Amino acid sequence: MKFSHSVLFFSLLIFPLTFLAQKYNPKPAEFGIRSKKAMNYYLDGEEYTRIRDRARAISSYKLAIAIEPLFSHAHFRIGVNAYVLKKYEEALEHLEIAYQQNPKQFGGFYIGEAYFYTGKYAEAIPHYEAFLKRDRIRKKDRVKVAMNLRHARFAVEALKNPISFEPVNLGPNVNSDRDEYLPCLNADDSYLLFTARRPEAIGGFNRQIQDYGEDFYVSEMGEDGWQAAKNLGSPINTQNNEGAASITQDGRTIFYTACSRPEGLGSCDLYYSTREGKQWSEPRNLGPNVNSETWDSQPCLSGDGKTLYFTSARQGGQGTLDIWYSEFVNGEWQAAKNLGTPVNTPGQETSPFLHADGISLYFSSNFHPGFGNKDLFITQKQADGSWSIPKNLGYPLNTQADESNIFISAKGTQGLINSDREGGYGGSDLYAFELDERIRPQSATFLRGTVKDSLTNNPLKALIRLVDVETGDTVRQIYSDKVDGRFLMSLPFNREYAAFVEAAGYLFASKNFLLKQSEEDLFFDLSILLIPIQTGSQIVLQNIFFESNKYELKQSSNAELQVLLKFMRSNPQMKIEIQGHTDNVGGDKANLQLSYQRANAVREYLIKEGVSADRILAKGYGESQPLASNETEEGRAINRRTKFKVLAL
Repeated sequence: MKFSHSVLFFSLLIFPLTFLAQKYNPKPAEFGIRSKKAMNYYLDGEEYTRIRDRARAISSYKLAIAIEPLFSHAHFRIGVNAYVLKKYEEALEHLEIAYQQNPKQFGGFYIGEAYFYTGKYAEAIPHYEAFLKRDRIRKKDRVKVAMNLRHARFAVEALKNPISFEPVNLGPNVNSDRDEYLPCLNADDSYLLFTARRPEAIGGFNRQIQDYGEDFYVSEMGEDGWQAAKNLGSPINTQNNEGAASITQDGRTIFYTACSRPEGLGSCDLYYSTREGKQWSEPRNLGPNVNSETWDSQPCLSGDGKTLYFTSARQGGQGTLDIWYSEFVNGEWQAAKNLGTPVNTPGQETSPFLHADGISLYFSSNFHPGFGNKDLFITQKQADGSWSIPKNLGYPLNTQADESNIFISAKGTQGLINSDREGGYGGSDLYAFELDERIRPQSATFLRGTVKDSLTNNPLKALIRLVDVETGDTVRQIYSDKVDGRFLMSLPFNREYAAFVEAAGYLFASKNFLLKQSEEDLFFDLSILLIPIQTGSQIVLQNIFFESNKYELKQSSNAELQVLLKFMRSNPQMKIEIQGHTDNVGGDKANLQLSYQRANAVREYLIKEGVSADRILAKGYGESQPLASNETEEGRAINRRTKFKVLAL
């Protein structure tokens, strides 16, 4: 029987829902009921199901069970339609009734699924197992049930060891009655960037999706908490959608996703923009080495700025969505590579987030053992560059619903998520929570400050570079803001660093940060004054190290020696004096000799590396020029130093 939706709607207003059943003539007794009217309502529901009008189908079946409360077929069909609509609680209510009436006929797939997606994993297992023993099963159903059975078995055990999880809403200055999602922070947790659809969107209301466009919003931390969020504005936010951002640890470069752009290579591409002061540069497409002809999104930049992780639907991966990465080499992003197993799977891996420790990668997956749908996982980079077997972050952070992204603060103790849980301000809100110790990354701290001219106090754009003194690797490299001289970077604990600040026309400055035994609530706030290059200017070489009472340079001095060598090569006419200074422990004559030998060790290193000997004078001053009291160990450590002084330009 053919009918139009308009005729159908009119008929529903006047006649009972029985006209669709007239072409069928089953007997109620065949279904274990007596009422012909209930039978007709059931058949109405079957016809609505056939045309996939599931809401009306459910209404018809409910009319049938109102007359015949134990009508198992009607309960089953309500359950199936509710399951398709992802109304799992309603589905389970009716599937259980049907199963109780006829376990053999109504057990298996649907009731197993309903139990699974309502978090009743133990109850789902026997239904899944029974279903898989059947002879005739569609391949896609077998694959789905086998995977969910694996999830259910994992979940039953995981629920026995829940993690601590108490999310706190970030409040009305951040959240609204609209959706807020995909949060990220800078290194000192003072700058919050997130995606939202709000009436103040640059693109306004989108009639196609019946919602406001996606834009970025920013909230800054004030004395009384997060300040009122503001639209990031142009040139990053546009008439189109922007979302899924990653900001560098200083908050001055943003990598993000933009879709449907004329210059785009695929449906969605990755872009970046940098900020000087408060002004963002025109966004630039990351190009064909990163972007593909498909969908590329959800970028995350590593703390050292050398690797960009992202999600892509391109071919050549393990599944339909994989995590890929591109490395920044010699000023260019290299051809993207698949992260491979064990992280990527035949399913979907999305939303990569690499913590500031440089080794802990968080991501979302619908395939690794979890609680159903998408769960959050952690994997850690091993010494050989491989990744560990991913670990589920646990319940109740993960549930039978979708958990698709997470951000972890540099310190490693606080997480950020978005959730539409009850008690929020509307839609999806941003929440912070204390991270359970079992799923924390390694801790990191931060270094922030300003770089200025020592004579004029004007802000300077300078290169700040952090070197691991044991490996010689540059682990952080950023520039201070030319407008205000500010900089900010993270520092993973349990390592020792040499820091160097360099700008053309100035002596470099150096610091050291020995974080192997440091307290984890420690951070550094520095004011760095760079000294203009002129005759007589001098600095302390903070990362030149000797064994006690010896003058052989330690391996950990290499980082500073390389910077000094580069400085001498960049100023080929300059002549300098290398000075050695000691504390007052020991005799005057011995200290004078030791201080000269240490200065000369630096001189000999430079000569060996090709610097002309007549450009370098080594001189020992012993204990004659103390900078601090020799009565304390801290003072004596300050007095034991190596300096260089400009003699001529």
